[in-house]
Amino acid sequence: MNRNNRSHVNDAWSISVIALVVILAGLLYVFGAAMSGDGLPLTESIRGAEVFDTRNLP
Repeated sequence: MNRNNRSHVNDAWSISVIALVVILAGLLYVFGAAMSGDGLPLTESIRGAEVFDTRNLP
């Protein structure tokens, strides 16, 4: 494998890692918002979702 091909492989890995980081950051944001108890605005933004507020149940 010559130097030119190795550069293309490194570029592909870099792009893949950046895409993975962006996807994981998005998932972390969504799950963090859902776990923080501020799920009402998040859930309302999803079409057809129902909100069950169980914070004040005995």
